[in-house]
This record gives sequence, structure tokens and C-alpha cells, in this order.
Amino acid sequence: MYFLNLKAFHPVVGINTDNYSKYPFLESTDGLFEPDDFDFNFNRSFSFERIEINKEQSFYVSEPNLIKIFKKTASGYNKILVNNIQPIEETYINELAELFYDGYSAGIAQFYEEIGQTFLSLELEQKKQALRDFITYCHVNLYFEGFAIPEVIYALGYIQASLVKGFQEYSNLKDLKEKEQVPPVVNVYPVVKMPEPEVKPEPVTEAPIEPAPKPALPRITATDFNNHISLRYPASKIFDLWCALLDMQLCQLMQVPQAFSSEDEIKDLLGRLFKADDQEQIWPISNSQHYYQMAPGYQNLLCLLMHATYKLNTTYLKVPQMKYCELLKFNFSPFDTYESVGDIQRNMTKKKDSAIDFVHKSGGTYAKKAYEVLKKVPTYILRS
Repeated sequence: MYFLNLKAFHPVVGINTDNYSKYPFLESTDGLFEPDDFDFNFNRSFSFERIEINKEQSFYVSEPNLIKIFKKTASGYNKILVNNIQPIEETYINELAELFYDGYSAGIAQFYEEIGQTFLSLELEQKKQALRDFITYCHVNLYFEGFAIPEVIYALGYIQASLVKGFQEYSNLKDLKEKEQVPPVVNVYPVVKMPEPEVKPEPVTEAPIEPAPKPALPRITATDFNNHISLRYPASKIFDLWCALLDMQLCQLMQVPQAFSSEDEIKDLLGRLFKADDQEQIWPISNSQHYYQMAPGYQNLLCLLMHATYKLNTTYLKVPQMKYCELLKFNFSPFDTYESVGDIQRNMTKKKDSAIDFVHKSGGTYAKKAYEVLKKVPTYILRS
């Protein structure tokens, strides 16, 4: 968890605006401030807005509602209202900017404390994933609703600085590759070769010829498991379903770090699990084994995705549910705690139900598409 010591912020509910009655409420003449529904683009250029307080103090902002307030344009003044009536004044904008800047400065200074002391010791790819998780968390919680509470403005500045610093670090690392292993050090000191002791040859006796031993039978392990189930249900719908793993708001609701960051990664995952028969193959089939290390909190969502896939596909092709449970056991770390595949099958239905609620509550685009697919499962009775 991040920002545990930040006032006016709770790691589960986010920004706390309970103390709103004592302070002004800001809004635009275009309507109330809305959250940024767009997923963070990790391939973006550094497109944050630079705001200058004076010649020595400046900060960068990505939260769209704060940009509307801090950008000092003549037309901007007339569009921001204080308490639904009075246009905002420049002196008040400067006051809010100073509060934001104080939080921003503290966020920059404490970046490595927030992301965790173990960050610097991680491998390169682990660092990239840690930064993606951190940036996503900041982006989701960076929302100015309009309540100009001093500690809220400070907290938003702190989170914004964390996002900017995290994105800067990620941009510096994303194109790097792990270094090649260093060749072993060669001993450059001269080696003195000592004469070998004289060994008397022993008399040669003919040994009886024994038959060659039979080769040992290969030991079957989880890595030898054939992890492809044929799909007859439209592959595009199965893809929309599994893209729920990309939904940042859904991950936030489940309180798990986002394990996947692109649609190509979902296609790679599906290519290890399913092959689409008699239809266009929208993901490449992969025969290589990959064990997905994910937070234990993903167990319910994975049960839902696999159970829904099983139910949808059963309409066209009868594959035992046990086979789908084997995919979970042999491919995803959240199921390490299960001793047998049968245990997964017995708990699959009840675990999926709580995940359905999270998918329905999420306002993210990927979750909404996945929910539309879930509504097509014959045995699910879901709300519109």
C-alpha cells in the first residue's frame, strides 16, 4: 500500500473529503468536475502541463480539473466558479497553487520511500512492473472533485508528484534490457605445470559385455501439461472477457496490483490456454510454458473468467470443467494453496460470485466489456 502517512488519504477509499463544509467548492461553468476515465498510457510522451507559480517554483499536472484551475488564462477565470456563484480570483488560485506545490515538493522528496525500500534491489523487469503498478495507483486516485480543502489540495500535489516521478523513472527504464552475464574472470597469473607422477599400467582384462540399460521413462510434470483447450465460442468475446485483467479500476476495487498492462499480453496469455477452432485465430498459439506470478487476491477473478469461458464454450463443445480447473492450477500462482485440481472445481462457483460484483462496480472500459460478455452466460443472472 502507498501513502499511508498522507493526511486526507485512505488506501482503500482514496481522497477523504469529509471535512468539506468549512471550505469553498469549485466547479466549472461547463458542469461539475468529472474523474479522468482514460487508462494511463505508458507509451505517452511527457505531456504533463507545466504550471509556474513564480520564476523559482513550478510543478507538472496531469489531473484535468486542476489544470483548468491552475492555468491562468483570461477565459479560464470566467469558467471556474466558487460556491456556484462567484468567478474565481487570481489571488485564490495562487493560494491553492502554493498548497499544491507544498504537497508536490514533499512527494518528489519521498518518492523512494513510497515505492518501497526494496525497489532499488529488484531486477530490471521487476522494477518496470513495480513502476507500472505505482503509476496506475496514483492515476486512479488523482481526482479533484471540487472541494478546496487545504489537506486535500496538499494530498493531490503529493500524489501528482509521485505520478510524475514514477513516470520519469519508467521512461528511463522501459527500453532497457537486462545486461548480458559477465564472462568469468580469467586467471592471468602464470601457471607452473608440475610433472605428473609415473603410473604403472595395470593388466587389461576383458570385461563381459552387458546389455545397454533401458532409457528411463520421462517423468510427467506440470510443465509437460498440454494447456490448450479448444474454443468454439467466438474468440473475440473470450478476449473481451479476459481483458478485465487490464481494468485499473477493477484492480483498485480488488486491492491488487495490476498484473497485465496491454492487450498483447492478454493475447499471449490466451495463446497459452486456448486454441480457437474453426474461426479466426486472433491470438498466436504458444506451446511454451509460463507460470504467472500474481497476487493471491486474483483468485476470485480468475475463477470467474475461467468459469465463464467454460460455460460459454460448453454450448458448442463439451470439455469437462476439470480441464479448465487444470489450467488455473498449472498456470497461475494464486492457486498454489490448493492441493488438488478437484479443490479448485469445488470452490470455483462460489468464488466467482464476489468477482462478478467487482466487475459490475468498476466503471472502467475493459470491465464494462467483460460484464457484457458475462451477461451472455446462460446460468448467470446479472443486473443490467
